[in-house]
Amino acid sequence: MAVVGETGSGKTTLAKLVARLMDPDRGEIRLGDVPLNGIPFAELRRRIVMVPQDGFLFDDTLAGNIARGRPGADRDEVHAALAALGLDAWAASLPVGTDTPVGERGGALSAGERQLVSLARAFVADPDVLVLDEATSAVDPATESRLQHALARLVTGRSALIIAHRLSTAEQCDEVWVFHGGWLVQRGPHEALTQQPGHYRRLVDSWRGAGLTPTDPAAGLARRERT
Repeated sequence: MAVVGETGSGKTTLAKLVARLMDPDRGEIRLGDVPLNGIPFAELRRRIVMVPQDGFLFDDTLAGNIARGRPGADRDEVHAALAALGLDAWAASLPVGTDTPVGERGGALSAGERQLVSLARAFVADPDVLVLDEATSAVDPATESRLQHALARLVTGRSALIIAHRLSTAEQCDEVWVFHGGWLVQRGPHEALTQQPGHYRRLVDSWRGAGLTPTDPAAGLARRERT
């Protein structure tokens, strides 16, 4: 699902509610048919993983940060995650491979490289639900291609909630959720929503007017084969 809307419309709030980084004042969020507040936190963190715009990295090695995706993950699993996401060559190009220190808050890496580490960490966690909150907005050109391929592989076989800031992302998702003023005001496939007057069509027009239609690193994610 692509989640779209103007700044302040409630997109990030929805992401935090789904990941249970906050609880609703009323009503409830369900995973399957089970209320989130009835699921133990350890189980919830295993089932749902959120990748924010600027994922936090610890002052540790590359491997150490990736392994934090799941308690007990070992070096073999770290290397398997990098290989599965097509990031093994990138990791090998670093000064000492996966033993390369990333620095405090990942300061030794570029913004795009920090996101690659966040995606590999999410892969190690192996969640059922993946929440991407502006996860591609701070990508530098040098790592954009790697990020695109890694994201495509990461979402395969999972439900993904993608906060979208480009038309190309919304076009590729199975369904678009349109938020306005904190409310879900429209939902449906991209093509159907563009044929209806309303917030989504105005948003699409503004994207096109601003030229925000190039291929997004997150585009092409949702319609891949699922297990």
